[in-house]
Amino acid sequence: MGLFRLLLLLLTSHLVLTFSGIKNEEQVARMLMEFKKSSVESDPNALLLNWKLSSSSPCSWFGVSCSSDGLVTSLNLSNAALSGTLHLTHLAFLTHVNLQHNSFSGMDSDHLSAACAFETLDLSSNNIAVFPLTDLRLCDRLRHLNLSRNSISSGLHFGPSLLSLDMSRNRLSEFMLMSDDCRNLKFLNLSANKINGVDVVSTITASCICLSILDMSYNLFSGNITSSLVANAPDSLKYLDLSHNNFSGEFSALDFGRRCANLTHLNLSHNALSGSEFPASLRNCRLLETLDLSYNKLQDKIHGTSLARLGNLRQLYLAHNNFSGEIPSELAQLCGTLVELDLSSNSLSGELPLSFVTCSSLVSLNLGTNQLSGDFITTVISKLQSLRFLYLPFNNMSGPVPLSLTNCSQLQVLDLSSNAFTGNIPSGFCSSSSALEEILLPGNIISGTVPVELGNCKNLRTINLSFNNLSGPIPMEIWRLPNLLDLIMWANNLSGGIPEEICTNGGGNLQMLVLNNNLINGTIPKSISSCTNMRWISLSSNKITGEIPRGIGNLVNLAILQMGNNSLSGQIPAELGNCRSLVWIDLNSNELSGSIPSELADQAGLVVPGIVSGKKFAFVRNEGGTACRGAGELVEFEAMVA
Repeated sequence: MGLFRLLLLLLTSHLVLTFSGIKNEEQVARMLMEFKKSSVESDPNALLLNWKLSSSSPCSWFGVSCSSDGLVTSLNLSNAALSGTLHLTHLAFLTHVNLQHNSFSGMDSDHLSAACAFETLDLSSNNIAVFPLTDLRLCDRLRHLNLSRNSISSGLHFGPSLLSLDMSRNRLSEFMLMSDDCRNLKFLNLSANKINGVDVVSTITASCICLSILDMSYNLFSGNITSSLVANAPDSLKYLDLSHNNFSGEFSALDFGRRCANLTHLNLSHNALSGSEFPASLRNCRLLETLDLSYNKLQDKIHGTSLARLGNLRQLYLAHNNFSGEIPSELAQLCGTLVELDLSSNSLSGELPLSFVTCSSLVSLNLGTNQLSGDFITTVISKLQSLRFLYLPFNNMSGPVPLSLTNCSQLQVLDLSSNAFTGNIPSGFCSSSSALEEILLPGNIISGTVPVELGNCKNLRTINLSFNNLSGPIPMEIWRLPNLLDLIMWANNLSGGIPEEICTNGGGNLQMLVLNNNLINGTIPKSISSCTNMRWISLSSNKITGEIPRGIGNLVNLAILQMGNNSLSGQIPAELGNCRSLVWIDLNSNELSGSIPSELADQAGLVVPGIVSGKKFAFVRNEGGTACRGAGELVEFEAMVA
């Protein structure tokens, strides 16, 4: 019996090889030319120009690959800007076909009259609404199928040979799998579709007995999550993502059973799970590395004892729930492996427990938008040598900004905004070896001057010191920072002028200059025309005089220009009409004369507000009156910065 099976296997392999191999070069060339003729309606880059029957061998054609013995095996036309209606039957003799990132559509269904040789088929990122091969069961060697980023609205039939299927970002409203179809499937991605119904996920996990990765995020699932969904899943399941749906029910009712022993990634975020208890069986998921329960309706205290048993956890996300009380000290038992911890947007109080000093691997800590207070920055956080990202905005922190944070030598982002910090910005914050890229201290009660030493942080990309009590000029060393993108210090008492050498001697990467509602004086330097990366300039409500430089017209990426409530004089330069990305200009309450240049109207209606030049802007205006001059402007910027 074993010999018979071996003979049958050899015979089958010979037949398949014969299917792709016995065709001579002329036959293969004609089939490729038939594909080009029937499927490629546009080839703007003339990439298929050398596809000619007169060529010596199709192995020399663009995108065609051959085996060592000269047999055509693969076609790779990815990112070729081709368009047309796909007819894949002409390519069925190939082993690997990659047509991703084109503009092919699939209008009329093709039918395979014989077996195909496909092992890998990638048609992702096209315009396919109807898959051109309705039945892939004859493709009994097909292992990997990628149809993601299309507009397919119906399912398809495939055989048991399939190992991975990606149909994410389509328009599927339902998807049914039979166990015979998916018994060898290991990877299934159906995210970003319109699939609904509660039992679909359970059916998949129960039927696909070899499944390792399942992504059903960004669909339309709703109703109580099936309690046995994980418990009945195959032991092979390692990655499960059900985020961005509308699953509801008590999180504690979810049974993880003993079959989650190999689960390493679980994402249930952006649903409507509720309750104050964690499932007792969650402790069985001992290999879990990522647990994301953020954006749900979980409440009361965080159950540290339940989470502490997950000894391999690297990422823990509990943000945007209704947790209250103190951060449990038991969570520090995860410090041996924990890399990211996000407890933001809850109602947590107290301090970060001292036991967290053992979190030597922690890279990112987000405790923002809570009610935390105390001295834990100095006693705990400053001891975390691996920390790179620290977010503590919108808490009840007070006292001086701790200089001890310099002990976190790898820190890249420091966000202490919207607290009650007082005193000066520590002059020792920056050294030549500092890794800091973002310093965010807006919305505090910080006073004094902007320290010259910030110029030592050569990696700084963003400085936001808005809504404080800072005074004095902005040091030249900051204007010269080589990597600075965003300089935001509005609503202070800053004085001095904008240097004549702006963007000419360092600082040429500036994208946002927001200094409104200060005491900035002097003129706008002509060198501002060198700030060619600028997206946003706001100098409103200062004491700036002189004319608006004509060179501002060189700033083709400029989206927002605000210079109202100053003492600017002269005419509005016509060159502003060259700012092709401009969506908002405010020059009110100045001493400008002359007419409004007609060039400014040339762009009217051509730019849509929103994401402009790679930056996202919002517009909220306070129309509550003019009794408090500039108040409306403050609301505008607060919305924009958020």
